[in-house]
Amino acid sequence: MPREDHAGLLDALAAIDPSTCSYDEWCEVGMALHESGFSADDWDRWSRRDAARWHEGECARKWAGFGRSERRVGSGTIVRMAETRGWSQADGDEALGWDDEATASVDPSWVEDRPLDDADSGEWDPARQLSDYIGALFDDDDHVGYVTESWERDGRHVPSRGHWDRTAGQLRRELAECGGDVAKVIGDWDPDAGAWVRFNPLDGAGCANKNVTEYRYALVESDSLPPERQRGMVEAMRLPCAAVVSSGGKSVHAIVRVDAGTDYGLYRKRVEQLYAYCRRHGFAPDEANKNPSRLSRMPGVTRRGRRQLLLATSCGAESWAAWEEWVAESEDDLPDETDSSDFDEPLDLAPVLIGTDEGEGIMRMGQKGILTGDSKMGKSYCLIDLAEAVATGGRWLGRGCLRGKVLYVNLEIQEAEFRQRMRIVWDDRVAHGEPADVAALKEDLHRLQLRGRACLMPDLVRPIVRRVRRMAASGEPVRLVVVDPVYKVNGGDDNDSAKVTAFTNAVDAIIAQTGVSVVYAHHHPKGTAGQKKSMDRMSGTGVYARDADVMMDMTAIDMGERDREEKLGGLPAYRMSVDCRSFAKPKDRDFAFRWPRFVAVEGLERYKVEGEDPYARQRRGKEERDRRNREEAKSLMWGAFSACVADGLAAEDGTVGIGAMMAHMGERKETEGKPDRKTVRRWAESDWCRVGCRKVEVPSQTGGKPTETTVFYDRDSPLENGWE
Repeated sequence: MPREDHAGLLDALAAIDPSTCSYDEWCEVGMALHESGFSADDWDRWSRRDAARWHEGECARKWAGFGRSERRVGSGTIVRMAETRGWSQADGDEALGWDDEATASVDPSWVEDRPLDDADSGEWDPARQLSDYIGALFDDDDHVGYVTESWERDGRHVPSRGHWDRTAGQLRRELAECGGDVAKVIGDWDPDAGAWVRFNPLDGAGCANKNVTEYRYALVESDSLPPERQRGMVEAMRLPCAAVVSSGGKSVHAIVRVDAGTDYGLYRKRVEQLYAYCRRHGFAPDEANKNPSRLSRMPGVTRRGRRQLLLATSCGAESWAAWEEWVAESEDDLPDETDSSDFDEPLDLAPVLIGTDEGEGIMRMGQKGILTGDSKMGKSYCLIDLAEAVATGGRWLGRGCLRGKVLYVNLEIQEAEFRQRMRIVWDDRVAHGEPADVAALKEDLHRLQLRGRACLMPDLVRPIVRRVRRMAASGEPVRLVVVDPVYKVNGGDDNDSAKVTAFTNAVDAIIAQTGVSVVYAHHHPKGTAGQKKSMDRMSGTGVYARDADVMMDMTAIDMGERDREEKLGGLPAYRMSVDCRSFAKPKDRDFAFRWPRFVAVEGLERYKVEGEDPYARQRRGKEERDRRNREEAKSLMWGAFSACVADGLAAEDGTVGIGAMMAHMGERKETEGKPDRKTVRRWAESDWCRVGCRKVEVPSQTGGKPTETTVFYDRDSPLENGWE
């Protein structure tokens, strides 16, 4: 398959860190590139990002064997690997994917190539080149690291540690006096290897990361695009460059201002932001260049007969902050804010789907709802009942439903068993006076059987969207998609907020592209669901409940076997609590499960739900009192410590003695008086208190045995945290 048919594949590849791949995955990437019309060089450039495992010539040797076996690995392998690592791509005529980043403001296909200023001909002032580069990056008293010596390994020129003994001012003065002969200043270099320079200032004692005195710049370079296109992309992305250099090879080196000062954590964060931005715009930077002591190509020297040329200085945005602001403005694809001049205009709300009777609404079209309850309590029967109610315009759990087509995504029940459930639920509806329009049921209730073929919900977005659009082609609106159950499509870990968020975002994508409502089922954990609020009863993270527009929880009622037999004939009873975003919270309703459907029952208000803690209110009261007392203690401790420091009573190491602390201690509201020393020490030993304490020995002034006392300190102090 020709390479141009896979124009976006390198973007997906850039999202995959080769160091996270197994050997088999690495080979599969190569096979996929081979099958898609790319070259061994493309595979090799990507593999180089894993410097610890990359070997010269290995990709070429493997490449020669691809295509000989019957096994074929296509581009989809790379796409799937990238998607598992968070990469996504919007389909041409569909909305953005559920985990898409902001719309890219720079498209490589629209960027004009920028020539390298006839890099290998014309006037050439190498001393001026290097001097201008040093002047653009360094202050006169900064030590500059550079390398001219190199050695060969596996056919590659590997730089030595080089030099770092001279300042930028010294180098520029010597360059001005060298008569254009750069070698007089920096020494001779291998004409096949070129020379290198470190783009951050050093302390003059070494060239490692620890010797970097200020994290000013990061290196952005990539050889996945032609050099002329690379330069055009650097300019189009307005990277805040101190300098741009042609490497004399396949890449352009952009020395980008990150302005991180001496904060290494901030440097790492900004480099990650920078590289992510570049990848998002089709410019995959070499991940091996993240270290602040990394070498870049030195302008003013030659390499294999080609010039390492300074192309520009001080271009793009003037600073990191200015660039961030530009990025925010250029990638802001949100709608403009509006005033409230439409306050009095009629509202165009989506129609009610569940609760169509006046004052009974709980869910509108385009919303998502979740039904929760104990395992094996009959949730699937309940959702089948809902699907039939919508398909025929009937009622569900006492609430009217808007009529329309339904797609039921069945992930758990065998097909024949599911059809049997549909029939018996329908028969029960008819037997109890519900609309008997079986023709509407047959035509408008569609099922998608995925038992044994379940996958993550994000992977189901497009298949479901396609089927909903086909169903709507007849002109009859599709109202509802049911997904049953959640655990089959959420990645298998209810406590993983990232996986749950991916699930809910996928549901949002279905709604955004079709306008349907989506309802799905989830289960309670074992044990204490009744002790929690309805919003918190389901298994795993609270993202499920808080994300849904409607949360319908059914919790078993604890009424004892005798009462259950007398009042309900032994049927299990449940209390449904509904929390909804668009309507007032309705009153809880009680239901009995009279197989195969839930039916409303009255007179069970005095019973609690199973597991409900009768002492929950008292416990919550105690927790609140403890919280208030803790906040008061934190305030008293910090107030006393701060007063001691302000009065000059702190020692050189920042500690305050217990006597001074007690003298400045305020009074407690609850007990009306100052806390005693024992209480103060106990507070300081607690992890919630900013003021800590420790025992210290005080030498005797008479030469006797030292005494022990307590001193207090600020846990956030740089001295205490080793920040010197």
